[in-house]
Amino acid sequence: MKYIWLFVILLCGCAGQSFLNVQADYRNVLNISNWPQGIREGVSLFSDFGAWHGFAFIPDSVGMAGGFSGPMSMASNYAVGSYTAVASVVVDGVLQEVTNAIVEKSYFPGRMIQSFTWETLTLTLEIVFVNNRTSLLRTRVRNTGGPKEVKIIYEGSFFTQYFQGQVIDGRTVYLEFPATKCCFEIEAGEGCHAVVRDGKYRFETEVSKFGRGEEREDMFVYSAYFNDEPEHVKHPVLEGNPFEESEPFFEMAAQRWERYIEKLFENKSELFTDLKYRRVAVKCLMTLMANWRSAAHDLLHDGGYPSYWGFSTGFWSWDSWKIAAAIGHWEPELAKDHVRALFDYQTEEGMIPDFVSRIKYINNLRDTKPPLASWAVEEIYDADGDLAFVEEMFDRLLRYHNWWYAYRDVDQNGLCEYGATDGTLQAAAWESGMDNAVRFDSTEMLKGELPKAWSMSQESVDLNTYLYDEKMTLARFARLLNRDELANQLEKDAGILADRIRQIMFDDENGYFFDVRLKSHALIPVYGPEGWLPLWAGVANQKQADQVRNIMMDVNRFNSFVPLGTLDLSHPRLEPERGYWRGPVWLDQAYFGIRGLRNYGYDKEANELTLKILNNCQGLLGDQPVHENYNPLTGEALNAPHFGWSSAHLLLMMFEYK
Repeated sequence: MKYIWLFVILLCGCAGQSFLNVQADYRNVLNISNWPQGIREGVSLFSDFGAWHGFAFIPDSVGMAGGFSGPMSMASNYAVGSYTAVASVVVDGVLQEVTNAIVEKSYFPGRMIQSFTWETLTLTLEIVFVNNRTSLLRTRVRNTGGPKEVKIIYEGSFFTQYFQGQVIDGRTVYLEFPATKCCFEIEAGEGCHAVVRDGKYRFETEVSKFGRGEEREDMFVYSAYFNDEPEHVKHPVLEGNPFEESEPFFEMAAQRWERYIEKLFENKSELFTDLKYRRVAVKCLMTLMANWRSAAHDLLHDGGYPSYWGFSTGFWSWDSWKIAAAIGHWEPELAKDHVRALFDYQTEEGMIPDFVSRIKYINNLRDTKPPLASWAVEEIYDADGDLAFVEEMFDRLLRYHNWWYAYRDVDQNGLCEYGATDGTLQAAAWESGMDNAVRFDSTEMLKGELPKAWSMSQESVDLNTYLYDEKMTLARFARLLNRDELANQLEKDAGILADRIRQIMFDDENGYFFDVRLKSHALIPVYGPEGWLPLWAGVANQKQADQVRNIMMDVNRFNSFVPLGTLDLSHPRLEPERGYWRGPVWLDQAYFGIRGLRNYGYDKEANELTLKILNNCQGLLGDQPVHENYNPLTGEALNAPHFGWSSAHLLLMMFEYK
């Protein structure tokens, strides 16, 4: 294995003690046990640092000592094998049965630890990530009894129908999946001999004589990379040699995560006086960091999967901007890369792809997503005050903003529509972010004047509200950059747009904002979250906000068991369980509604809805993952687990509680 060891003065001290004392409150906020029996199995895992692999605990029911599930590849959401580093401990020629051990498994933020304790022997295993391609697994066997001879064998498996395995230099196992160009290396320290045979790999140690209190440490360096990457990308420089001194690596991982948590709770939300809500916040943090993927191939900057379960080929624009708004609170440089990763593929016309992939020829330019990029940049700027980042992004954001008016305003009346470059209604619905929303059931596509410019036959209130917010945000940025004339024009345009939204898209009789038909501006009377977006952006006047508030707080409309779903509960097409955008609660839209209530003085109502979400979404207060959406009537968790923008908006919701 071709590691480059860079020797520097490293941190010292007892990492485990300080780390575990600080983070004891956040032990096992997520259950990450699973046992993959096929390449596509395995739902929950630990990954970090943008690495392209992860691990889980082996369920107790399997009856194996030590070891972890996987490793799992983050390239295409598959398991390399069912298990790795499963330890067989032989004492004086007798195998120590796992059924006779006391087992403890702990998933802390940034670290997995498990221990197996027999009468006079303890096996402890710990995993941390140390860079974007590398994790470390440290095992320690400690003798608490009299003298004995101990031999340890560590075993793993790989799915032979996909992977090819071999041994390199006697103590490195190399596993390659040719179909994805993804490779795994597992390097052991001196004294471990590697063998690969019949879908298994094994590291054997020599028999060691142990006196009372003596300990043996074995280190394993796991690397996951793509075989066509440059060598310096495959094997980033490590500051030190973990085989010679492991503690500094574990200490640095501990300090990084302590910093994350410290930054997270710099926010003095009243909710964070309660441990159960702090645990939810840390769960959200851990979810977002597990979805972090580092730059690879055609992904030119680090970014985040919507979820590592089912979305493991690249980055989506809407997800990236929402996730960045939260990550900026503890890791602003990473948040900036989330934004850059999409703008790397901005077209000459100014469009941002809906999706960018590790293999760029499958980037999705059929549609874009609602314009929240400027909002994300503003959230990051407010977190760290980096005006250079605002300057870097400003002209790109302005081009994207102007693109909407050139390509998505078919009648050039200043109110935009969702659309698609290929003229399909499917892609246009995707562009809205609310793929199958009821409000689009009777729309059709219209061709604009420019090439590849197609629009729906309706002007959407949420889209134009986002564009209003962009104008105001870009005006703020322009003033920061001493471009006052442009700022004045943007503010003037924002005022005109706000007037049009208030006058054309608000129904005085029913007290709600709606999409409208092109030309006739007839209202499309479907009550969905788009109708409270004008409160989030500050577009509504107070009277309008009061009326929208009444509908939002109506228990027969939106104030359900889990509130603020994507369709009025009384609508005949409501599908609260399988409806996707036809009833389930999406936490991004719920956040926008709650933020909107706060903008107009409804803090009591906003707090009430926040607590209902936190208390009633299935599993949030337990060890279950954050999901893509939830049933508004029952709280049942729906669709993808470990969902990024749900986690991001839960955090923003909690930050703003007062």
